[in-house]
Amino acid sequence: MKFQKEKVLNNYIVLARKDKIVYAAKGYQIYISENDGKNWELDGKIKDIKYGTVANLNRLVARLLRAEITSLIVLEDGTRIAVGKKAIFRAKVGEKIYRKTFSILRGTRPLNICVDGKGILYFGEYLSNKKRDSVSIYRSSNNGEDWEICYTFPANTIRHIHGIHYDKYEDKLWFTTGDLDGECIIGYSDNNFYDIKIFKQGGQLYRAVDLMFFKDFILYGTDTETAKNYICKIDRTKKNIECLQKIQGSVLSAFSNGQYAVLSTAVEPSEVNKDLQAHVWFSHNGKDWIEIFQADKDSMSAHYFQFGRFKFPKFAIENNRIYLTGHALKDIDGSTLILKMNKGDKD
Repeated sequence: MKFQKEKVLNNYIVLARKDKIVYAAKGYQIYISENDGKNWELDGKIKDIKYGTVANLNRLVARLLRAEITSLIVLEDGTRIAVGKKAIFRAKVGEKIYRKTFSILRGTRPLNICVDGKGILYFGEYLSNKKRDSVSIYRSSNNGEDWEICYTFPANTIRHIHGIHYDKYEDKLWFTTGDLDGECIIGYSDNNFYDIKIFKQGGQLYRAVDLMFFKDFILYGTDTETAKNYICKIDRTKKNIECLQKIQGSVLSAFSNGQYAVLSTAVEPSEVNKDLQAHVWFSHNGKDWIEIFQADKDSMSAHYFQFGRFKFPKFAIENNRIYLTGHALKDIDGSTLILKMNKGDKD
């Protein structure tokens, strides 16, 4: 299978799709397109005077201050939930203003929001947490209008939560945590986080952000700056973990539709991971992986202006295309690239 660059949606960060409508952020405004980015119209504005003004005026300052819309989900009833700096925002069908429904008091933002099979929303706290205070998972049962704590990791157990992910094959909610050895957990809950079960806990092999679900196995890329990184497979039956592919850096973003899978390495320079490009890896079956694209980190400081990487929207693989947004990468920061699959022998 080969790939070619089909087009670039300049200055649009594609985040989600509902039916035929693509949703993208441009600063603190959300735009929609019904023709894959040929034309755009305003969906709504994020109501946030403090960070919205900065985000709409200057992309570099927005990166410096982390004033960005990093995630958007569109629920079955058309309600949109957006994650910005220090807050979660919500707009119902027909509303042009995304209003704040939750203020994030610790950390900048959760790394993702998850929707389970019943439409319940979840996110985990992501903060520096040098003192290793307790860390909580939040839940909303009314489409993001109200949030409550549903589970708390005790103090001195983890640093923060990397992600909450719904597994439709087993109707479970999986979670990933970090960062130091012993704090890295891959686990799950089968009762809406009234309690949890730890699948694996220990060293950097279990340090992950996104999980990718297939019928017979689960995939993830390791997220570590202190060891070599790998694409790993969890066998659902054997309950073991197999390293499938060594990769160039930590993985902060990945996506699977249950058939294909894609992930990106991040430019997070360390004594172990020295690569200065973000690399995109693709699999047609979850087991065999090929590198399909790469881009250079831009010239801005990774410490202040963030790691170079590609980010994937909620529907990243669709209609034989892969959608990926450049972040802190040369020439494509804040823009979405569309790669077209040219299917060969391996479908």
